[in-house]
Amino acid sequence: MALAACEQLEREVEALEKQWQLRLERVRYEAHRAHRQYDAVEPANRLVARALEAQWEERLRAVERAERDYAIWKKDNSTAITAQERAEILAIGEDLPRVWYAQTTTPADRKHLLRLVVKAVLVDQKRQRGKLWVQINWQSGARTVHDIDRLRVSYQAYSGSDRLQERLCQLHAERQTDAQMAATLNAEGYRTPSGRRFRGKNVWYLRQLWGMPGERASEMTSDGLRWANGSYTVRGLGQALGVPKSTVHRWLKQGRIEGAHLAPGRLWRIQLTDEQIHTLRGQVSRATRTPFLCRNDNGS
Repeated sequence: MALAACEQLEREVEALEKQWQLRLERVRYEAHRAHRQYDAVEPANRLVARALEAQWEERLRAVERAERDYAIWKKDNSTAITAQERAEILAIGEDLPRVWYAQTTTPADRKHLLRLVVKAVLVDQKRQRGKLWVQINWQSGARTVHDIDRLRVSYQAYSGSDRLQERLCQLHAERQTDAQMAATLNAEGYRTPSGRRFRGKNVWYLRQLWGMPGERASEMTSDGLRWANGSYTVRGLGQALGVPKSTVHRWLKQGRIEGAHLAPGRLWRIQLTDEQIHTLRGQVSRATRTPFLCRNDNGS
């Protein structure tokens, strides 16, 4: 395109060159005609000869002015492209990034470069959810279409919300914590609509948005003392045995009773049979009656 522009400029200069040559030819002809008129006058006719001589001199000065102006124009409008310049132009076209990112390239230069190759850009932000539809019409007549993810949109308008919701449901079914789900999403390349990494609070918000209840609401009895499968929470076992929660936590730490929880800070699931509950109640009753023996029995 740069070479084509230079060639077009050369053609325009050639047309102007012809106009200049016609102008020079005219003033030179007028000067030559004035000279012939002066030569043709009779020497005795001094008044006429003097007038024709002045006219001839004026035409000569007009020729000088025209030639001087032509020389200045010629100097300012030299468009001949040498073989080296042609090679440099082609090299620039083949290595446009070097020109684009060069420190000497100004923002105005970059805009000019874009106008050389881009004819128009069409943008539609409502064609696809969470995406920006862009069509570039190039100067060559070609068209390219691009779908770009929009940033800083709501999760409802996020283009990847369906895929994210499906994956979050899978992780929730695996009983992962919010923090664990956030870490898994980050490891798998998921990002928030603003392009940031997920955090536990992001997952909590999404669970509320998409109706994924926490373990307390989905798997526990209404009083919050036991799980749906019959296992106890720490508070539920404490009430069943008549001991404080700190005692239950100490038993768990000592290994006296066994339980499981998803992560630190999450509720415990303590599975005990009726026989084990009966045995523990008996031990608690005896420890209440004989506190001294209780202290010497490793806190039991």
